Amino acid sequence: MKAPAKKKKKKRSFSFATIVEMLLSLLMIPLGLTSVRVLDAPENMEDMLAVLMAAECLLLSVSTLLRASARRYRNQVPQRRIIDFIFAGLFLLSAAAIFIWPTMLVMSIAGAVFILSLTPSRVLSILRNRKWINIALNALFILAALASLWEIWSGAEDQVMFVVVVLLFAAFRSLVRIMSVTFARLRLDLLREIVQQTYAAEIIFGLLLLIASFSFVLMYTDRAALGGEYTNALWYCFAVVTTIGFGDMTATSAIGRILTVILGVYGIIVVALITSIIVNFYGEMKKSRGEEEPVPEAGEETPGEGL
Repeated sequence: MKAPAKKKKKKRSFSFATIVEMLLSLLMIPLGLTSVRVLDAPENMEDMLAVLMAAECLLLSVSTLLRASARRYRNQVPQRRIIDFIFAGLFLLSAAAIFIWPTMLVMSIAGAVFILSLTPSRVLSILRNRKWINIALNALFILAALASLWEIWSGAEDQVMFVVVVLLFAAFRSLVRIMSVTFARLRLDLLREIVQQTYAAEIIFGLLLLIASFSFVLMYTDRAALGGEYTNALWYCFAVVTTIGFGDMTATSAIGRILTVILGVYGIIVVALITSIIVNFYGEMKKSRGEEEPVPEAGEETPGEGL
């Protein structure tokens, strides 16, 4: 009897919910960064913070709702899905409350809701992964989040800083979320195995040694151009090796220019060689294993999801 053919896994791309969530996360970043500039305008500080916090809560409500309603999220942790629905409603109520009563107390309470929304995932992580390191790190995160809520009952100046910190942390969380979804298909275990099986590790190590040694020389031969600082020399060598060429610093001495030529030619060869090795081996190893990693949907837990 002929064995039934094994069904091939279907390749998945980003879902519509994931795309929308990433766009919303992208909008949260400038909102958080703008809150720092608000501190320079004390006369309109409260009104501007109210607009930023209301917009942030509205974006958080929609993005959390997208994660909770994602199709693939329904078969995962049901408790997490219910919690996300609850916080999506709380974020929406916070945005409406700030629009009606744009006071620092209401904004601080909205910030407290955001801080509290970060703790359930950490609690579920402790319950699902009982390793002591995971428990300790998540417990510290929960304690730090709860301790920050005491700022709500402090003075007006502390409440302003609390709201600004919440907006900045929301921007940082959005950036981590975008990075985690972007690199979701990148198999770091395969890359590590490729580096171990090929000469890529030796090539990379040699390149780093060359950059470090040339930076010491350039720090003294081109003291005027590089400011006599080793960090500036490293930055210059990095720009040369990667062929980026920012142009903010240039070697002016004869020795510096010779080293730049050597480093540039070597960088072109090494970057092209390492790229070809990794790309070829990565595709072959992934094909040989027959693995098709699905792209995380808007509801799937990723490395930045717990933030």
